[in-house]
Amino acid sequence: MVKKSVNKIGIFLLVLGFSFLVASHFIYINNEKKAEEQVEEFLSFSAEKKKKEDYLGVLEIPKLNLKRGFYSLESKKNNVDKNIQVIETSVMPKEEFSNLILASHSGSSKISYFKNLYKLQLKDIAYIYYNEKKYIYELVDIYNEIKDGTISIKREFGQTNLTLITCDKKNKTLQNVYIFKLLMIE
Repeated sequence: MVKKSVNKIGIFLLVLGFSFLVASHFIYINNEKKAEEQVEEFLSFSAEKKKKEDYLGVLEIPKLNLKRGFYSLESKKNNVDKNIQVIETSVMPKEEFSNLILASHSGSSKISYFKNLYKLQLKDIAYIYYNEKKYIYELVDIYNEIKDGTISIKREFGQTNLTLITCDKKNKTLQNVYIFKLLMIE
């Protein structure tokens, strides 16, 4: 009698656990679809989007199939634990010799938007959609920095750049830095 009760409780817990996993998966998929819709809405440059808090811009790296929005420095959503984060010392691409600095996680969680940056090679292309323009960048340098709360950005003087920062996948004491230079604006 006790054995049957234990079996029923075990089966119930298995079903409950499986249901939780399925529900979590569908919630994640729904959130990703909403994010994709927000990106597409932003890229349509509609005046409607300006009525609510929305993306400041969108980062696209075609080689990695990455297209994700980012928020302004003042936004509560500009947080590496939720989104791609714009780093405080960034200068937006509309400025000459600017450096837009973006950071994101590289692990295996659902917020690890930079998990595939390690696949990039020199001359790969990235786009920033900002202020109703498309900024086209080419990867010109990749290097590691010790993860100590500070970072040294190494870039050529007189260049407009995009810098991406993420943790190294193999060595948790390092962070990887990807420097892109501006090629053109459309």
